[in-house]
Amino acid sequence: MFLAQLAEVERFAPVVRYLLRSLQAGGELAATLLEQMIADAGEYLAAGEAAGVVRPSRDRAARARYLAYQATGGALLWFTTHGATAGPESFRTLFRHYVQEITLPALELFAQGLLVDRSMLDDYLMYVPDPPERAAADAAR
Repeated sequence: MFLAQLAEVERFAPVVRYLLRSLQAGGELAATLLEQMIADAGEYLAAGEAAGVVRPSRDRAARARYLAYQATGGALLWFTTHGATAGPESFRTLFRHYVQEITLPALELFAQGLLVDRSMLDDYLMYVPDPPERAAADAAR
């Protein structure tokens, strides 16, 4: 399924273009859109954890927020520096290029990780409550 979607990625270009324009405009719509994306990411992570394909997090809500910020921020930056004002057909081509550029490093990072040990995480966990207070508050909701 993933490879089939990747092969036809241009069909998602209109939605991505709308998303980017909405986020660039800012305001209440952008904030609401981003919060919905974060909520959706949390649901996807929960489903992945339940299916055994995503490692559980100490703070799933914070992880979902981080992933949404990374994805939207990275896309905004890439398209801003690569011709975000392109018309719909040009945007489809740009979107294909963007996906081709980020897919391998993203999959590698998520599938294999980045750091070779967990010493930075362990140091941080000694610095903050475990689980973080925010995680406890999110779990209470």
